Amino acid sequence: MENTSSAQSEQLLALLAQQVEDQRADLVDRYLGVLRESLFSSRAEVRPSALKSIAADEVETLLRFLRRAESSTAKRGEQLHQAGFNARAMLKLSRATRQFLLEHSEDGQIAPMLEIIDGYETGIIEGFIQSIEDTNKIERVQLERVLNALHQSGDK
Repeated sequence: MENTSSAQSEQLLALLAQQVEDQRADLVDRYLGVLRESLFSSRAEVRPSALKSIAADEVETLLRFLRRAESSTAKRGEQLHQAGFNARAMLKLSRATRQFLLEHSEDGQIAPMLEIIDGYETGIIEGFIQSIEDTNKIERVQLERVLNALHQSGDK
């Protein structure tokens, strides 16, 4: 029974990857719209001209995940955070992914597809959150150094 389920899961992964590949331009455009909208509502330090490349990279990360190739979704989440995108942008990218795949899935595929995409999105968000935590640690250390320096100069 588990082999049948595993085979069905592999078939669905292949089908989803093919749908993303076939409709790549549409998904890139959806991501591009989200990134453009998010650019001005976040602290993103990205030139608008780079957004199309970021959107295309997002599609590539999804394809690598679906093909079970070497894919570091956590690394992608980290990259998006370091580029300055906020949590709202992450949620909107996630929604765009789900809407795209829902539009290209049949009724019987929806629940397993959502489970697969949950795995993808979990990795992205984990990397995003880890990057936030790492940035906060660095900033705390830098702040402590400044406060210590100020304290020492005040004692003189």
